[in-house]
Amino acid sequence: MNNSILFRLALPIIAWGLVFSATLQEMVQVWMQSKTYEHCFLIVPISLWLVWQKRQDIRKIPLSSSWIPVALLTFPAMLWLFGSAADISLFQHVASVISLQLIIWAVIGTPLAKHLWFPIFFLIFAAPFGDELVPALQLITADLSVFFLNLVNIPVYREGLYLTIPNGLFHVAEACSGIRFLISSVALGTLFAYLQFTHWWKRILFTGFSFVFPIIANGIRAFGIIVIGYLSDMEHATGADHLVYGWVFFSFVIVVIFFTASIFADPPAKQMAFSIQGYPQESQNKSHKVIGTLTMALLSLGLWEQTFTSDDSKLITARELPQNVSPVADTDWGIRFAHAKQQTLAQNQDGSMTIYNARYALRQDEGEIISGNNQLFNKELWSPLSSNTVNLAPDLTATELTVLNGAGKKLTIVYWYCIADFCSSKPMDIKLAQATHLLTGQEATAEIIAVASTKPNKAAIKDLAKHWQ
Repeated sequence: MNNSILFRLALPIIAWGLVFSATLQEMVQVWMQSKTYEHCFLIVPISLWLVWQKRQDIRKIPLSSSWIPVALLTFPAMLWLFGSAADISLFQHVASVISLQLIIWAVIGTPLAKHLWFPIFFLIFAAPFGDELVPALQLITADLSVFFLNLVNIPVYREGLYLTIPNGLFHVAEACSGIRFLISSVALGTLFAYLQFTHWWKRILFTGFSFVFPIIANGIRAFGIIVIGYLSDMEHATGADHLVYGWVFFSFVIVVIFFTASIFADPPAKQMAFSIQGYPQESQNKSHKVIGTLTMALLSLGLWEQTFTSDDSKLITARELPQNVSPVADTDWGIRFAHAKQQTLAQNQDGSMTIYNARYALRQDEGEIISGNNQLFNKELWSPLSSNTVNLAPDLTATELTVLNGAGKKLTIVYWYCIADFCSSKPMDIKLAQATHLLTGQEATAEIIAVASTKPNKAAIKDLAKHWQ
């Protein structure tokens, strides 16, 4: 690679690393802690390898710079600021990677960026995203399993994500959704599409195939596990067998994707003939202005983000409990909100209704009101059955969630969140309210109020909502 490219990139990349350091550390932690994103460690090396393959062409294209990506940088910058204020990690991760892509484009110029479009684009897979698909993938896996079981005439009764066959019960848990293999398959499929095809429509079709095929294959895998359990009278296809079958399935998916790309591959593209005269020489002054503007814009962005402060040491007191409700130590409900400043778990006299309240500062060093680390129920004991909205007051709509355990017991959970006086059960509404308070410098308490009952009493829940408004 041309040393002058590295020299031009140095200052903006250093500024980018300083501003997004916390986000980048968080991303690496996600890669390390989640098997779903282990492949992210390979994304940057693969992109660098793809650039190295084009090193001869790079030398033929004069360096330039572009103001267009500098202007476009405003959008990921705003996305990152909003993600930081609202504690939406996905926004921060995606914005940091897109910012890097735009910085590279701005510094090396549009002609060279066009030639290196895929190595630059491929960096987006370094951002850990896709967990949002897990609930939908669980349902698809359950649907496919039931469909295939019906084809082979194996009796099955489905209730939510629980599948009951004559000699056993199966639960389509999050680990069975196939998300771990889907994300890495799409990343590899996109890479294969670029390397094996030259026609844009083939690349799009193959990338789509690398997304759809793992989903269908995962449904077949789940079906196969159930069949093995059925035929072996549940002696196999349980416990560690899931892990073994999972890796066999993933290997099968990758092999199929690879051979499909090889079978339909296009002939190698002819080497492009470059003409140095085709690219006008750029003044050194312009490149200095672009690099300087990028660096100053990034540092200003970091300073702005530092103004988003909230007093996480603020004393947050417990809410006053309604009459005939007493605190309890624990229940089989399993609701958990990590690092809350204050938590209350209480039950009414006959134990038919349990109340939970967790309160947070608007911005804390650890913990937040909307987080994947929080859980509305113990996912090892309960499985979602249905969800709908309920009106508890003219200005308060809550979510009513029904869950089911392996013994057939149902639990109805009604919950809503509040930021100061604004309440909603929609996480995005709460994130928006949180970001608005931080951006405008307002202090507030963030909290969740949840009621679980085996015998839902809407009147009692409405009274609670009115009592705590």
